[in-house]
Amino acid sequence: MKGRNSLPYFISKRLSAYRNNSFTKLISKIAIGSVALGVGALILAFSIFYGFKEGIEDKLFLHVGHLNVEKFTMNRSKEEPPVNVNNSDLYKFKEELPHVENVYNYAHKWGLLKSKEEVAGLLIKGLSKEYKTERWDKEIVAGSFPKLEVEKNGTKEIMISKSLASKMHLEVNDDIIIYFIQKPPKARKMKISGIYSTGLEDFDDMVAYGDINLVRRLNNWGDSLVGGMEIIVDDFDKVDNIGDEIDENFVDVHLHMRSVKDKYAHFFDWFHMLYNNVWIFLIVIVSVAIFNVISIMLILIMERTAMIGTFKALGANNSLLQKIFIFDGIRMAIKGMVIGNAVALIFGVIQLQFKLIPLEASTYYLDHVPFSFHWDSIFLINLTIVILTSLGLLIPSSIVLGISPIKSIKFN
Repeated sequence: MKGRNSLPYFISKRLSAYRNNSFTKLISKIAIGSVALGVGALILAFSIFYGFKEGIEDKLFLHVGHLNVEKFTMNRSKEEPPVNVNNSDLYKFKEELPHVENVYNYAHKWGLLKSKEEVAGLLIKGLSKEYKTERWDKEIVAGSFPKLEVEKNGTKEIMISKSLASKMHLEVNDDIIIYFIQKPPKARKMKISGIYSTGLEDFDDMVAYGDINLVRRLNNWGDSLVGGMEIIVDDFDKVDNIGDEIDENFVDVHLHMRSVKDKYAHFFDWFHMLYNNVWIFLIVIVSVAIFNVISIMLILIMERTAMIGTFKALGANNSLLQKIFIFDGIRMAIKGMVIGNAVALIFGVIQLQFKLIPLEASTYYLDHVPFSFHWDSIFLINLTIVILTSLGLLIPSSIVLGISPIKSIKFN
């Protein structure tokens, strides 16, 4: 078996190495180039998709947890009814929750921000000390995240967005007055500790961050009362299964758990639409690349008609001749794949390092074209090209079955 396969491989290798006809060389390069272009485009498309998905998800998860637990209410206000964590199994056994990295408390409070020149509404999200503030390091453009739960009455620090700071003409360390609309109305003098920018307008336009104790004192809550709890899991791809397990075993009957996929469905619907577009792009590109290889193999076979006749006259069977041209086509495809992979990976690394292609953050949520290489997807792309090319080459190579030795020798 080894000898049978090595002969057509050897002959196809010699054919590939000695293409004397300039036209044959040209169309061989076109075949290699079409495969390289297809593979490179597919790797870039998937890498950009995953880059967008992961980049936007990272920003989103700064603002909200993977899973959200709060008291069930028909009230659509962002201000939640209080939950007593001392009576919550979820909070008591937070260290035992499966596949969970972090659990922290939060509470929201609406207010009016007043500077010397402007007035704007904002939603303060007070966070507990369990929240990992270092996650914000890349998104804070000035100052720092407020200190959390270091004072019983709440740290008088607040972090606002860049867009809000620009609108209100504010900078880090500026003093501001926030009016809280409640009975009776209250006002608090706060200091801006930091300014952030994530590009997510849903949050940047109105959400500020501070200490949960500030919200507790404004609402006259005790130290064990919170608006809700947010959970960060260790694998977001499995968040639904993890959430179901936690909900079944740890969430109290008076509480309601929601996944961020449900709460902010429009982001994930956008990801789904992008993913479908990538697959359509994949089908088109693969179809064009394989069609080009098949067409070029037909030309190469027609050019080698006399050689095919000679081999048949010498006793070569159709199977051997088919393998010769299939190996030749696969070799061209592999050369194209190597070039396509190399170009795509080099381009992606350069873009990651130098961010040569910028984007409008207000439209795309990110300020540059992102890349995230998923090696399983890259492997799958290459494997798909090899398999489909090999199957496609059966079409032109089957032409050798009908070539007559006598007529083909006289072909030239």
